[in-house]
Amino acid sequence: MLGLAAGDAAGGAWELGYSAITEQATVLAYHLIEHDRIDTETLVRELRELDGSGEEEPVYRSESGQFRAWLDRAAAGRPVPEQGESLDGASRAVPLGVAHRRDPVSLRQDALALGRLFHDDVSAILAGVLAAAAVAASCFGQSGRDLIGGVVETCEPALADLGAEPATRRLIDGVTGLVGHIGVTDGKEAIAVTAGGNDPGPWELTLAGLLLSAPLVDPFHLPIGQAARIGGSPLSAMVGGIVGARLGIKAWPWAFANDTWFAEVGRRLARGPREVRDLPIPYAVEHHLISGERQGLY
Repeated sequence: MLGLAAGDAAGGAWELGYSAITEQATVLAYHLIEHDRIDTETLVRELRELDGSGEEEPVYRSESGQFRAWLDRAAAGRPVPEQGESLDGASRAVPLGVAHRRDPVSLRQDALALGRLFHDDVSAILAGVLAAAAVAASCFGQSGRDLIGGVVETCEPALADLGAEPATRRLIDGVTGLVGHIGVTDGKEAIAVTAGGNDPGPWELTLAGLLLSAPLVDPFHLPIGQAARIGGSPLSAMVGGIVGARLGIKAWPWAFANDTWFAEVGRRLARGPREVRDLPIPYAVEHHLISGERQGLY
């Protein structure tokens, strides 16, 4: 969680720090701490709370157009999945990799459930599975070929669960093909590998982020900066989550708000206790960040 927020801030989606990318992941993290598995109805309600679903004002910052459209549809009565490719699901799924790092079946099932809640495109859903699997592998210190191999092992059955057409086999082939390019540390070079000289779409950007996060590098934050250059906050948040899972709680070289909160949320995802009543309320934290201290009790 700390790495994800750091990557989001580095990507600059919101000029003063982390954005709706981290806010969504935090809501999901609280949900997993409390419930262990995803309950979609409850999760939708919790996500909408930060959008001012009652009489409160919205506190999401610099949300993507696709997430904004999803929130509007949810407010109108039903959260209909977004059509087309998307990069949003990769960073959103980061907490799943920590919570289910010892249970690949639960990881795959929850990543698919989360992806289907927001997207109807196979690559957009699979991007969340990929990110969650990479975070889970990183929690055990995996890198390089081991990291890519672990991601493939999780994505293979996920693609079968999606009932994908044979043509979408290229998605897994793209992940497997990264093995021969381990060690790439430049964002443009990573794009050249994954897009083959074409303009990269969300799936190619996701693969480039995975490739950048695979090797052990010095300085440790280099992959996040490169991901931010080629994919902005959605990609650098995903890469930050993968790198952060490998590093654990570590000071980052740039400042962003609420870092101790994210460190504690990540610790509870990994080690417990499964309790959030003594943690700050996400809505209150984000409202305070935007407008300062609120009056009265909340």
